[in-house]
Amino acid sequence: MMTCRLLKHACGDGMFAFLKRSLKYSCQCNSRNPLGIDMIPEKWNHILFPNSPETSVDKEQLENCVRRILSTLGSSAESDLKTNLPGKSNDYCTEGNISDIPSRFDSIADVVAEKFPPLEGSNLDEHFKIIAHRYGDTYKKLLDKFSKFPLPPINQTWVFRSGWTKYSFQGDHPIAVDYPDDNALILDVEVCVNAGNHPTIAVALSDTAWYSWCSKRLFNPRYHYTNKVDLDDLIPLGRKADDPERIIIGHNVGFDRTFVKEEYFLKSSRLRFWDTMSMHIAVCGLAGDQRVLFMAARKGNRTKASEEALVHTENPTKESNVLGFQNWKWLDVTSTNSLIEVHRFHCPNSGLFVAKELRDLFLVGTMSDIREKFQLLMTYCATDVAATFEVFSMLMDQFWQRFPHPVTFVGMLEMGTSYLPTNAKWQHYMTASDKTQRTFQNQVGALLQEKARQACNLLYNDRYKDDPWLWNENWDVGKEPKRITTFKRKTTETALEYAKRVWDESMKKQNKKSMNRRLPAFDLIPLERWDEVDVFNAILEISSNENAINLSAQMRLAFKLLRVHWNGYPLYFSDAYGWGYLVPGRTSNLSQFEEEQPGRYIVEENVVFPYKSVEAFVMLRRGKIDQPVYGAVMDGREVELRAMQWLDKGIHIDSTAQEYFFQRNQLKSKPEGPFAADRPENVNGIGPLNERVNLPGVWFYKLPHKDSPMSSVFNPLGKCMIPYIQNGDLQSDDPDNLRLITAFNSMCSYWKNNRDRIVPQMVVSLTCFQDACKITPDDEISVILPRVVCVGTVTRRSVEPTWMTVSNPEPDRIGSELRGLIIAPKGYRFVGADVDSQELWIAALFSDSYGVKIHGSTPISWILLKGDKSKGTDQHSLTAKEMGVSRSQAKILNYGRIYGAGRPFATRLLKTFLPTLSDEDVKKMARKLYRKTKGSAVYLRELTEKGRTAVKLLKKEHNVDIMLYDGEFIKESDIGELLSVGSFEEEDVVSSKFRLWTGGSESDLFNALEKIARSPQPRTPILGCRISRALEPDVVNEDFLTSRINWVVQSSAVDYLHLMLVCMKWLCDTYGIEARFTISIHDEVLSAN
Repeated sequence: MMTCRLLKHACGDGMFAFLKRSLKYSCQCNSRNPLGIDMIPEKWNHILFPNSPETSVDKEQLENCVRRILSTLGSSAESDLKTNLPGKSNDYCTEGNISDIPSRFDSIADVVAEKFPPLEGSNLDEHFKIIAHRYGDTYKKLLDKFSKFPLPPINQTWVFRSGWTKYSFQGDHPIAVDYPDDNALILDVEVCVNAGNHPTIAVALSDTAWYSWCSKRLFNPRYHYTNKVDLDDLIPLGRKADDPERIIIGHNVGFDRTFVKEEYFLKSSRLRFWDTMSMHIAVCGLAGDQRVLFMAARKGNRTKASEEALVHTENPTKESNVLGFQNWKWLDVTSTNSLIEVHRFHCPNSGLFVAKELRDLFLVGTMSDIREKFQLLMTYCATDVAATFEVFSMLMDQFWQRFPHPVTFVGMLEMGTSYLPTNAKWQHYMTASDKTQRTFQNQVGALLQEKARQACNLLYNDRYKDDPWLWNENWDVGKEPKRITTFKRKTTETALEYAKRVWDESMKKQNKKSMNRRLPAFDLIPLERWDEVDVFNAILEISSNENAINLSAQMRLAFKLLRVHWNGYPLYFSDAYGWGYLVPGRTSNLSQFEEEQPGRYIVEENVVFPYKSVEAFVMLRRGKIDQPVYGAVMDGREVELRAMQWLDKGIHIDSTAQEYFFQRNQLKSKPEGPFAADRPENVNGIGPLNERVNLPGVWFYKLPHKDSPMSSVFNPLGKCMIPYIQNGDLQSDDPDNLRLITAFNSMCSYWKNNRDRIVPQMVVSLTCFQDACKITPDDEISVILPRVVCVGTVTRRSVEPTWMTVSNPEPDRIGSELRGLIIAPKGYRFVGADVDSQELWIAALFSDSYGVKIHGSTPISWILLKGDKSKGTDQHSLTAKEMGVSRSQAKILNYGRIYGAGRPFATRLLKTFLPTLSDEDVKKMARKLYRKTKGSAVYLRELTEKGRTAVKLLKKEHNVDIMLYDGEFIKESDIGELLSVGSFEEEDVVSSKFRLWTGGSESDLFNALEKIARSPQPRTPILGCRISRALEPDVVNEDFLTSRINWVVQSSAVDYLHLMLVCMKWLCDTYGIEARFTISIHDEVLSAN
């Protein structure tokens, strides 16, 4: 139902034929169309799509659809493709064999149809416009009126007292007020970071007055305040839930909202928040691939940055002017998102000066510093307010022009009302997570400290020079120490007890000064403490003291102490490529180095490389040097989530501009190819990479990364390396140690990576404010307001660093139960709506709308609607079978292709998935996959008016038919025929060039997406939202096509989300349900009622 509801609204004037054909068959074929696709039941049709005209479908086109689907799926689709078209006798056109099969929806259709509320208009399009106008018009009028208001002078003298103070434009004396009583305000809140999560000062502007607010903590320093945030610490804006509509405007206003007292009340009010940063991103924001190029162009010259852009941006015309200015016009129509940059861009003639240097006082200063400079900081805050107002005034009209549908506006307002209830379990969760992580870290630290003590023996007779791992550490000491006695560890001793006994029996006998100079070579002790701290006492101290030695599993030294190797090859760290491994047997470069003694070569001053030791270790572990070795198969876990995260950031799944930019800047000379020609015969990994890592007698190979071969591994104990440790590819001298550390590291990884975002969350208790919050004394309710940016990317996806990326709980991940801490208050329940494979079905709709305009008429759509994972007929299973990879690995290939990644991306992934295949075999597989799915490209030219005349003349005078595509495009090979008609030049008969995909199961999809992406003003077909100025064809020419295709799909998904939010609000009002929006996570909506 959700798909069809979106479809009706999505199919505007340009796609109405698609809708009409679908309607006829949903009525005539008992809820199934001629291709066997379930449609919404007949009774729903009459309610949702009243008075829809019947249309017919061309039988030849329908038969062509059947043939295309069968050619893709084979016999597995035959039983579902039987149609009931009259006048046919073949197996696919028998009378009545579909109309007798009930839809799976029919059993509930009658019940649901009886409860459908009447539409607010004659059709769904009118319905959504009417209800959106109802919910949004008052706010829109407030914004429009306020945006035309002339900015008054900034107030220069501020009253120092707690609470709100009003400074009327009429010149009246400042007066204390409970809260601003205006319906539209610009608000900016500042926080003294060192004093906790409490608001410190705030300034607001209305069309009648300036307002200032000062916290009681700042005004009354003699009182002792706790770090806990209470409602009384927050900024009151007054009014009741049923009071008239009001709107607060700010730059990144989601931050300011978290300090507004009334927003924490359980019952939502009519107060809404409007974000100027979201307006800027939607109107002229940067795509992920553009951002790094924008920064590069600002720092350097555009010619250099232009070359970087054209390396990664797909240009189907193959004609980019690298040195020209046209491809860089987009630099002049965009900026980054900070207030100072946005204001500078949109208001170049403003007299305001936004001095961000003063902001440092809030970041590093104290409350005393702020009191001392109160007047200056209040004026700084007011200047931010004035700058925000000027940006708001400049962008408001532009926003209405580019996003005209009222649903978009109301959807953005609703996204700004996120509300997460929790309870007393929150504090227990943080305490328990911290304690568990410390326990695991202490155990790992004890193990590594023991390894460090053992490594000190290598100082004796310079044995470190022959160590395959520690040869390049700084072992420079002034006096050769005595050999350290080795003690046997008792079976009952812990590592810590054993190390202490070693100290008691041996270390105290050594010269203290000499020992103090020993481990600093490992960079374990700050330089200033070398003569102050007894080294081994510091090693044995397991403490959170920042001055104590802390051997962490994240340190590069830890992997050397553990003597980690990849299938018997010692690990080595390269600044250019991260962690990799050394393969001995390379004799071609030995003459480049001076041999210190047999088997040891000088690589730099006082550093020798122990080639023979490396070779001996490999021989010991592998039996022979050239025994075949292959990279381990990638683990497919979480690949779908990772792909979605790339999309959320506006970065396509292929190699990004950032990757190209930094890698190309690192290279001093032109590389000879992706990998060196000088390579061993039987080692098939990611390499060798000889140009940047040139060590005597060895080749360097990168460790495999699950993202792509282009990605580097900087932590061999990271999550992506766990499968390799489990299957034995990555080992240490004691495999149990590595597995233990990996297990601990894996369990702590979630909490370690997310703690800094989780702990600072503002958790405000409502228990002491029952009357204001409408709760009972028994309720234990606390509330978190997520700091959501309702348009956080150029695709208009909302962004929030913690809650919108929260994962499902996993029993072996400390802190991963975060999502479970959001608990509905007593009397409320969470109601969620999750859209399965949202981007895929939206892509399938585009595919169907391009051709015959019937649901399931193209292979990708039919597979999505009829495919069954259990039968192996869904899209990912089919790709997995075709490519010989796992289903989760096939997901990466499919998402990457649909999001615009090309064959090189698929080639690199397949090489990682199937390491035993040769490079040529992998390339053939990638070509086969793309030929079968995307098809082959035909390059066309658009006819001019003279060109159309020439086509008619050829037909009339020479009886020559030229094939036209969409009635206005011809193949490049036919241009010569046109020129023969008269004295025409090429530019007279044809203009722009573009490509058409043919022959693939997804050709219609890419033709539909590229048609929108390449249009002069790309807009979503759903709500008519326009692409960012920085991606419009007139400023990027043919560049960033992948980003534009990605925008079409993702922005359509955002349109659907906004429709859902508006519809849910209407349904709750219609049925009198007390509910409020909670949060939207990607394609999931959560509400409490």
